[in-house]
Amino acid sequence: MTEYKWERYGEKYYYHNVNTGKIVGTVSKIALQEVWIGLVYVGEYTFTVQDEKHLGQYINMDFAKRAVEFFWDREGRTLLE
Repeated sequence: MTEYKWERYGEKYYYHNVNTGKIVGTVSKIALQEVWIGLVYVGEYTFTVQDEKHLGQYINMDFAKRAVEFFWDREGRTLLE
């Protein structure tokens, strides 16, 4: 089973694979607003538009983090490795 961990750098939180260090999701504020967004990276590379999926806009950081965690929890239970 893949293990993930959150790391904070500045005002952005990165969700990464503990074994490989690959970033699989991020949570950050939209510009100067108090709205948080959750993103996941699903492709081989994490720097292309095709690899990025927007999960939504959230009222606070905790909801955005839970959305990213839920996405990868669900993917981990439905994909064969």
